[in-house]
Amino acid sequence: MSSPTYSDSESEIPLTFPRSKRHSSSGSGIRKPAADLITALPDSVLGHVLSFLPIEDAIRSQILSKRWQYLWTYSTSLVFRDSNSSDKSVSDFVTFVDRTLVLCACSKVTKLGVQFAYEPDYASNVNLWTRFAAGRGAEELQLDLVNYSGDFDVDDYYLVPELLYTNSSFKALQFSECKVMPKGVVCWHSLKKLSIGRAKLSEDVIQKILAGSPVLEILELCYCYGFNRVHVSDASLKKLILRDGDYDDDGDGGHHPVLEISAPHLHSLEITGDLGRKICRLGDVSSLVDANISFRIWYRYYCSDDYKVHTDMFAGLLQSLVHVKKITLGSWAIQVLSIMEAKGLHSPLLKCECLTLDTDIRKKVLPGIAHMLDSSRNLETLVISSAPYHCHEDFWDELCNVGEKHYWTSTEKSFMCLMFCLQKVKLIGFGLCKVDYYLPFVQFLLKNARVLQKMVIDAQTGGCNWPKEFSQAAQKLLSFPRSSPNAVVLFCE
Repeated sequence: MSSPTYSDSESEIPLTFPRSKRHSSSGSGIRKPAADLITALPDSVLGHVLSFLPIEDAIRSQILSKRWQYLWTYSTSLVFRDSNSSDKSVSDFVTFVDRTLVLCACSKVTKLGVQFAYEPDYASNVNLWTRFAAGRGAEELQLDLVNYSGDFDVDDYYLVPELLYTNSSFKALQFSECKVMPKGVVCWHSLKKLSIGRAKLSEDVIQKILAGSPVLEILELCYCYGFNRVHVSDASLKKLILRDGDYDDDGDGGHHPVLEISAPHLHSLEITGDLGRKICRLGDVSSLVDANISFRIWYRYYCSDDYKVHTDMFAGLLQSLVHVKKITLGSWAIQVLSIMEAKGLHSPLLKCECLTLDTDIRKKVLPGIAHMLDSSRNLETLVISSAPYHCHEDFWDELCNVGEKHYWTSTEKSFMCLMFCLQKVKLIGFGLCKVDYYLPFVQFLLKNARVLQKMVIDAQTGGCNWPKEFSQAAQKLLSFPRSSPNAVVLFCE
């Protein structure tokens, strides 16, 4: 039996084990340990250990001794990744996967994962790999068939074979840049997590998948398009993740298309990334406890109607989320809330206890932050995660006159959450943004948060020493008066 090779040269791996502190190789009366305790382990145990290594490293273990020569063939987790898109590399990679699976001696595998630059010529090879996964009772299958050229021609995508839709051994499935088009029924009776990326999905296909996956708990759709409605009536699904979407769809007659989500038993909902011009609406999400609304909708600077469309949409979203205890909002959402604040538009009172704002502090978001503090009167934990590279500057005309340095001292609002509820504040990425923008907000919180227990400043400076300006800012921050006698301020990196 010859071992498959993938790289042109394989470096030898020196094997050393630390000497036990309890047993010494020198000194009278002290017993020496066995020469090789690891090799003495049963094949099943060693095969399980090798399953945690990249498959190339597991194969290289055969150089250790004759005892290890074929142990890698009993590895139950097989993950293959090729990031090189050259024709020769891809061909060698496919051959390597083929030979490795032929030599695999275990009767059951727990996981098979493949990532490479797929071409239609390799469809028969991928078919063999999927049959291997199904035949060996794989619990997890990942097909990440990357298109490095950026050409999203759906006709060239790999068509998921019908035999995979009727396999009850799968507990987790991931398809990326594959055609998911079941012709018959779907029987994924053990499936708990399903992730589909860069695929065209009809509403009928989504419903067929949900109907055939009675214990599905997590559904993730990333860069998927072809549907405008996700209705989940199954009580088993607890988490729905939608990342990016049909951003090329401009709707009929220039109107905003609608993405409608209804899931009465859902506990967690994430809608992130670019939705193009789609308006998001929530139906029945009465069981929701955790919502991440960090998506962005394209704004047309030449169309003043977009202001009203976006504010109306967000008011509707907040109305659907009034009962949710944990809410995360992205930069775009907070800018829409800033528009609402500037125009005197009110939001419903939320029952949110933990609020995360994924934005840096700048003038475009200050009214939005104030709007959420005013609406979240039960708020106990506030997290601001600064990520300026994720932020977009939208709505210039409406918010350009906000003064960031004096905004908090000039506000006339009294926030109920600061007086009675807010106990913990965490600022993440403090070292990534302009400190002067943060200090007025921090000063405002310390002065008005009467029951504050802890404020954590997480600089995230990448392990570098804090610049002099941060040290000065920290000293200034610590000198701010605090209305809560129990409030402590902690700095960390």
